Amino acid sequence: MELDLKIIIPLISIIIGAVVAFYKMKNEYDKELRKTDKELNNKIHKLEIELEKIKGRDENQQQIINLFQTQILDHLPKIYDLINTTKKIK
Repeated sequence: MELDLKIIIPLISIIIGAVVAFYKMKNEYDKELRKTDKELNNKIHKLEIELEKIKGRDENQQQIINLFQTQILDHLPKIYDLINTTKKIK
């Protein structure tokens, strides 16, 4: 009986230590995972905002191009003819 207690008590303490170390490590891993997840979500949010700004700029540029096409391109043949007539006069 005395020998059994000398073996059982250290064995139990080793098992308890291993279980405590496992849960401590698991808790630290969960904290690190949450931190990384939060950082990545913040980066994604910032990139989405930047993407929206870029889309807005692209839409503005397209509107300017469309406006140019409607106002200038219709008059290009007239301008070309005017240039040719002024060249002929000189």
